Amino acid sequence: MRWLVRRSLFAALAGLCLLAAGGVLAAAPAGSQPIRPGATPAASASATPAAPALNTVRFGRVEYVDAADFGARFGLKFAWLEEEKRFQLKSVTTKWEIRVDSRECLVDGQRIFLGDPVRLSKGRPYLSRIDAERLLAPILQPGWGETRVPALHTIVLDPGHGGKDNGKVNERLNVQEKDLALDTALRLKQRLEREGYRVALTRDDDRAVELTERATVARQEKADLFLSIHFNSVENDVERVSGVEVYTMTPQHQLSADRKPDDQVDVFNDGNRYDHWNVVLGDLMHRQLLRELKASDRGFKRGRLAVLRLAPCPAVLIESGYLSQDAEARKLATPAYRQKIAEAIADGVQAYAAILDGLRKKPTADLPR
Repeated sequence: MRWLVRRSLFAALAGLCLLAAGGVLAAAPAGSQPIRPGATPAASASATPAAPALNTVRFGRVEYVDAADFGARFGLKFAWLEEEKRFQLKSVTTKWEIRVDSRECLVDGQRIFLGDPVRLSKGRPYLSRIDAERLLAPILQPGWGETRVPALHTIVLDPGHGGKDNGKVNERLNVQEKDLALDTALRLKQRLEREGYRVALTRDDDRAVELTERATVARQEKADLFLSIHFNSVENDVERVSGVEVYTMTPQHQLSADRKPDDQVDVFNDGNRYDHWNVVLGDLMHRQLLRELKASDRGFKRGRLAVLRLAPCPAVLIESGYLSQDAEARKLATPAYRQKIAEAIADGVQAYAAILDGLRKKPTADLPR
């Protein structure tokens, strides 16, 4: 019964999250449709006319949509903060601050990285179509354009590294990523099982697991969710860089957050089948970790990491802190703080579950599109 009570509490929280992310589902303009290349929105079944087609431009190979028009579809008002340099999309419940020629934006004060930089054309800012469809829309309105809500019964936890692969290491404090990741995953497993989920691990001891094998475990377990747990490190500015960051799979045709070209850019990978739900999960997880850990915000990013690229379900990779900064490494080395990380991740899962529960109660025809 306890987990049902908690689920109800998180359902209420999810309603607040939806408001914070731009309004309830029904608040979308009538007749709004997913933005698909070469298509205009179909007419609504009601008498309300369809939303107008968005203005588009091209910069090189990338198609862009008018930022103000896109915001209007979700009830967000456009305003320049610095003429032709920085603007906001704002409603009574959410505020996005975005800079022209940048990929970084602030959503209610939290860092989110776009796949393509914002561009300016004839005095108007434009967002890449892929960012509009597969990043901004899922955050603003989970379920927008989707006709099926994912199940959430089985969760696979993936403690990073293991065996001879120590991961990141703070030699001064003798702290290894592989040990912290496993301990955090075991703590998280206990919490999620109390909530009523079936939980499996890609490793439950100090052994090496190939990246492809981790995805295989998720496939064999018929996972509905895949959570990969890691800890980070940098070589420069070690005392300045700390905090948490969350990664989901990079959409097809976009570069990852590190902007390094790779041979998978134009490939549609298994993980891309869940682009929408990856973002819903990643955004909620990012918010929850920052809220509960009070850690520095390293951002919500996308990466074509192997475990995300091969994942057979919605997936997220969490960098829970930086071992390179001694002050943060000392915290990470304590069981109490790792328990706090596990609780924050579990609460992120519950927030995601509550969103799914709310959408599942709506008839398919009523899902936002």
